[in-house]
Amino acid sequence: MLRRTAIRKLCGFSLLLGLGVFLTACNEDDSGPVSSVPAVPVSTSPSRVAITVDDLPYVTFGGASPEDGLRYSESIVSALGEHGIVATGFVIGRNINAETRPALQAFADAGHMIGNHSWSHPDYGNLTPDEFLEETRQTDEVLAEWIDGPKYYRFPYLRQGETAAKREAAIEILTNLGYQNVPVTIDNDEWQFNADYTEAMADGDTDAAAIIGQNYLAHMQERTSHFQTLAVDELGGDVDHILLVHLNQINADHLGTLLDWYEAQGWTFITVDEALAHPVFSRAELYEGPRGLSQIERILGGQREQ
Repeated sequence: MLRRTAIRKLCGFSLLLGLGVFLTACNEDDSGPVSSVPAVPVSTSPSRVAITVDDLPYVTFGGASPEDGLRYSESIVSALGEHGIVATGFVIGRNINAETRPALQAFADAGHMIGNHSWSHPDYGNLTPDEFLEETRQTDEVLAEWIDGPKYYRFPYLRQGETAAKREAAIEILTNLGYQNVPVTIDNDEWQFNADYTEAMADGDTDAAAIIGQNYLAHMQERTSHFQTLAVDELGGDVDHILLVHLNQINADHLGTLLDWYEAQGWTFITVDEALAHPVFSRAELYEGPRGLSQIERILGGQREQ
């Protein structure tokens, strides 16, 4: 039976936006088929956005094979290329091996930046400073052949430490290794949609997979609109955004459509180094705690729409 985690999550914000979406999972009944009607597209004021892709070489959820991973990478690279985007991909060091290397190489050969996403994708809150140093250093060593220029790091789960002191300790380690932290402004639950999408595809339920794909796109549009509005209303103006997605099956099949939507909304695609130059990434953060949050939420002290 298809899991409905991601579908239920859409129900909560579809009413808020007035989206034309009806899902049988909204009533918590998993016994019937997944169903929907077309959603009203979300609109947002235009801004600039850098695209970042986590968990390279590729997400292995659902037993993705090396051939699957290479297809995911090539499809995502193609979608990025159609929009002239230079993205940054963050690599889990221990996942690089002879079988997964072609997917990573395809991403790098297309001209995209390669960044460090730790050795084993741990929650930094569970690590000592020495353990964090080792996680980062190991991956730094294996990525040496792919990094020729700025060195970027992405915290797993976006969790940067539950106290200011713990976060500062990590930033000091990153700085000593030559890395710059790359936060996210447009956070989202895309990984949950991918879990359901991958399961539906594995079950051969292409109808359910198509609906999950549509709901993924609606979710990403809503999150973009939410964080753009939050920045303008609460931070006093527009910001340069950084979007988080993963190198996974749902993006292999649908990222191109999402990028089409951004372009239709008047957004401009930029690089991570251009985005990080915006003052929003040097503002004081009021949030201290264990959660992985958008940079905008961190500045606002953890404010988040539920």
